[in-house]
Amino acid sequence: MAQRKQVGFVFSYNESWIGGTYYILNIIHALHALPDEEKPVITILSSKKEDFELVKKETNYPYLDYRNTIVESSLKTRLVNKVSRIFLSKNLLSFTKLRIKNIDMVYPRYSPKFEIRKSSKKVFWIPDFQDMFLPQYFPQEELTQRENDRIEISKTEGILVTSSKDAQNHFNKTYTTSKPQQFILQFAVTHPSYNHINIDELKKIHKLPAQYYFAPNQFWAHKNHISIIKAVKRLKDSGLSVTVAFSGKESDYRNQDHIDKLKELIVEYELQKNILFLGFLDRKVQLQLMKNSMAIIQPSLFEGWSTVVEDAKSLNKHIILSNLSVHREQTSINCTFFDAENDEKLADILEIFEPDQEIETDYSQNIVNFGKNFNKLIGLAS
Repeated sequence: MAQRKQVGFVFSYNESWIGGTYYILNIIHALHALPDEEKPVITILSSKKEDFELVKKETNYPYLDYRNTIVESSLKTRLVNKVSRIFLSKNLLSFTKLRIKNIDMVYPRYSPKFEIRKSSKKVFWIPDFQDMFLPQYFPQEELTQRENDRIEISKTEGILVTSSKDAQNHFNKTYTTSKPQQFILQFAVTHPSYNHINIDELKKIHKLPAQYYFAPNQFWAHKNHISIIKAVKRLKDSGLSVTVAFSGKESDYRNQDHIDKLKELIVEYELQKNILFLGFLDRKVQLQLMKNSMAIIQPSLFEGWSTVVEDAKSLNKHIILSNLSVHREQTSINCTFFDAENDEKLADILEIFEPDQEIETDYSQNIVNFGKNFNKLIGLAS
């Protein structure tokens, strides 16, 4: 048998960007879905052993290792990151001069500043280009940093991974003389078992009616919860009462008053019984609520490749989503599109929406294809 490839994942559990956490877990699940001989050895690169234990518990992947990165980072990096985790809930600086042995690829690199003492190709992942299209939602310092990183990536001989053709097009239109080889990796999701969770009990706990819509998203400004609120207000004014449940960590480090403004608007519109905040939910609970909703609503103003859309596809659940090109690239069944900033159109959809028999698809092949494509990426990098 050929020697297994070895890949290192830069990983940290972060509720403020839970999509990033799920992204790595979903890659590992996809690799686990492959035949045994195609499974690489995975090393979790993290400053916390708890991150490794989480991956081990969530994936049960058979070839899993751990490397503590904090001993490899400089004192300056550790001090800066300690402060940034307090105020930004994330590391501001990447690990520097990380010694990597016997690993064919380290993934993902977000910045050229992430230096690794290994001769394999640098593999960068740019999740999306939201800051280029919605700069008003970012502090100037972060805008500058993101742009500088992308310029450096465009000058680097390596591999650039994007999650969609849409994101790749955004990069190529801006950085027309870029050097890295490009690779599109459209991810798929793997769900834990959740059917044992009693939906009636969940409805009682969260004070949900028999019928409700569900919008499971981070409370970042570009996720566009305000369109849902305005649509529900329109319906209430016309005499129709609907309930929409929001879930997610109630914070936005870039717009710290955003959540308060949403809640103030709900009070102004007298929608306290129509818009419910469920908080950050266990993944299994979230999935059970998604499965039993009338439909999922994804009104985002910008996405790279939406985990919420993939969840809906995996669940064979109808999703009402904003008319973004990436959303149309991502799905064409069990969905209804609307202009993200047209809350009147969203209200019209909710007014007449009736759950139909969704088209059943076998999502398992999406997971296998994701794993196979990731192995192709390892082959390109090593």
